[in-house]
Amino acid sequence: MKKNLIVFLSTLLPIIATSQETKTPNNIKFGVQAGVTYAGIRGNEKAKSNDYAIDFTAGISIEAPINEKFSILGNLNYEALSFTNTISLFSSNEWLPDPNDPSFREGILDTRFTLHYLNLPLNIKYYIGKNRLYYVNGGVFAGILLGETLRIDRTIVSDRSGSLYKDLNFGINLGIGTRIPVNSTNDINIELRNNLGLSNIGDVPTINGGSVRTNSVNLTVAWQFGL
Repeated sequence: MKKNLIVFLSTLLPIIATSQETKTPNNIKFGVQAGVTYAGIRGNEKAKSNDYAIDFTAGISIEAPINEKFSILGNLNYEALSFTNTISLFSSNEWLPDPNDPSFREGILDTRFTLHYLNLPLNIKYYIGKNRLYYVNGGVFAGILLGETLRIDRTIVSDRSGSLYKDLNFGINLGIGTRIPVNSTNDINIELRNNLGLSNIGDVPTINGGSVRTNSVNLTVAWQFGL
């Protein structure tokens, strides 16, 4: 009897160990992340004349597993969405300046406009492979406009809240990333995500009509941990 029990246990224990290694994750993970964003606006001709610019993003996350492959991922992120342009400055003593007039001057100024958003993405995350080292995610996001900053030649000339753009922004996002296990409860996630705004954020009429929509690509590093 004892011999049979030993044989049975010696057969069962490896199976249990293997099942523990491949079982469905059941712990909720929290995270903090930061990274860079390459963003701008699109839509009407005036919006498309601006150039995308690099800025930063940071936030927190919570991930709740559904099964071995799928989980629900929620974020609360601050994102600085910036775009740049150049403007020509004309100066003269006359209403219609003559370029040959010594009093006529022309200067090129660099402008940088930043929209400060609090973004709330809600995504479905799908892990790829047996070891769950790679993943894709996608879903929707809502953005709350916190303020606007205008810089001309790197000097802040305007710092205001919600005067040119609407307070809310909505869109979809799609990301791809890799998970780097640190230990049994901690991971590092590196992700590339595209956020495509679908709503018209322009709050003032444009000369040529049309809409103004956002677009940003984020490269972030997140530290995930279980409690």
